Amino acid sequence: SIKFFMKVMRKKIYYHFLSSANAFDDLSKKRIRVSTLDSLNDPFELLPYLRYEYAIRQDYHRIRRAISKKWGLLCFSKTWREPLLWSHYADNHKGIALGFEISWNEIVKVQYNSDPIRTQVELTSDQEENENLFLSLAKIKYKKWNYEQEHRMLIKLNQCVHSNDHYYIPFGGNLKLKEIRLGSKYDYGTDTKIIKNLSQDLTAKIIPCRLQWQGYKINKDRGKRASKFV
Repeated sequence: SIKFFMKVMRKKIYYHFLSSANAFDDLSKKRIRVSTLDSLNDPFELLPYLRYEYAIRQDYHRIRRAISKKWGLLCFSKTWREPLLWSHYADNHKGIALGFEISWNEIVKVQYNSDPIRTQVELTSDQEENENLFLSLAKIKYKKWNYEQEHRMLIKLNQCVHSNDHYYIPFGGNLKLKEIRLGSKYDYGTDTKIIKNLSQDLTAKIIPCRLQWQGYKINKDRGKRASKFV
């Protein structure tokens, strides 16, 4: 029983927010898109303190460019209740949050830095060591991003499926889809039957969401919308 309890505790559900169109594409193809470093919306990602002479700065930039060709990120939040996440990443609440069960040792919790000066990285003569020092910055972001409650997976791009200039990894293994949460402004028109069929094929639960009546969070919708997927 103790082993079972520890196994349960080691796995949690983390949420990946998408527009409904992108979510349908991922669900139908049973895959999730990996973000390259250059496509991230924070320009300071994996960028250390750089107040050095020009020539020295170029050494840092070369290492980051090398990493960007090898590594990507899967970004999740530990919460689906934060309205800003739906506004920024799920098409202004019209989109979908996919909930994946992920083992604790496969994902990194982001630490939000309150120091206005970025982390300093001391370069060595070893390229691999330098790249690992840069990769450690993947768990650090500026404090103003803390509403995201972000957790991340570092993904090797050479292990992804490359299609139309994007990188993908399949569902399954350490990335088990458990929930499909529909935004408070989700369109329940012609797509309802399609997403219901997709959820059954993927054995994932559909959970409609609504605005909280009294506060500023997102709640589970237990009304008529939920009855569509019983």
